[in-house]
Amino acid sequence: MLTDNISNQYSKKQYQEIAELLLDKIRMDEYPLGSKLPPERTIADAYGVSRTIVREALIALEVKGFVSIKQSSGIYVINKPDSNYSRVLGPFELLQASQLIETNIASFASQMITIANIESLKKILEQELHATMNNEFNNNNDFNFHLNIAEATQNQMLVNSLKNLWEHKQNSFNWQQLTEHTNTKGYRLKWYADHQQILAALCRRDSVGAYKAMWQHIENEKNILMNLSDKTSIDFDGYIFSSINLFENFI
Repeated sequence: MLTDNISNQYSKKQYQEIAELLLDKIRMDEYPLGSKLPPERTIADAYGVSRTIVREALIALEVKGFVSIKQSSGIYVINKPDSNYSRVLGPFELLQASQLIETNIASFASQMITIANIESLKKILEQELHATMNNEFNNNNDFNFHLNIAEATQNQMLVNSLKNLWEHKQNSFNWQQLTEHTNTKGYRLKWYADHQQILAALCRRDSVGAYKAMWQHIENEKNILMNLSDKTSIDFDGYIFSSINLFENFI
């Protein structure tokens, strides 16, 4: 459950949607560079939302450098997204995708895994424990563990999907900034314990157990990152886990 700092868990989603709609109009030159956006009240009436939500959307666009808010003057378009612009994915949106994708990868891997895959995963866990006990956190052991599970499916498309997901995490400033707080021995030992449970299920060729273990691992990570998050930040996207729980009926 979110704290009282967020009184309405859907308001965050609404302001982001309004920001995207306004950005689309900027992209299509309905609001060209240098032009002035309509007043907050006009935008609020057009989309059927409160002025507070519109104000949050405009602040988000200002933070991203697309508009300039001038007191007593208005909101002006100062930048236009190029053709390669894509919406920044939030940490919890990425984590939710991981929970959807990697649970099923782990479940399938349990049926396709080879002895060589198991030995590779065991070696990675040994390296992970050694690095953690020596306070070495800037390494690829976590990624390699998850990647090797995907490789154990013997399906290159699933491997590519896993790589793409983790590449988004690596390229996300918000993800890197938030997960930096978990670079401690205490948190990393929790991840290591989770990884042990996942590997045990894979060794048993237990598809349900592998699904559950991976789900719980990402759930544990979610809960920790939720506690570390600034829920008043305009970039906070943890509401997606609060409003939608797709997993509790599966385990």
